[in-house]
Amino acid sequence: MYSHVHFAAIAAWLLVAIAGLVWVMACGLTATKMEKEGFAFWKGFFTSLLLSPLAGLILMYIARVVRPGRPLAHTVSRG
Repeated sequence: MYSHVHFAAIAAWLLVAIAGLVWVMACGLTATKMEKEGFAFWKGFFTSLLLSPLAGLILMYIARVVRPGRPLAHTVSRG
């Protein structure tokens, strides 16, 4: 086989590896943000890894909207 064909194959595999690494890093960043919102890290990581980091962020936004705020007793002052 020609040397330029080997070079092209190696370059393609390196590109796939870099894209995979960027994907995993985006999933980790999304899982970290989800952990601050109350989700378990690994649950958020695997959700983002299997679906997409965007799906993880959408899930976090939905959970934030659905979650109730503080109870009424904490908002009323005794004045």
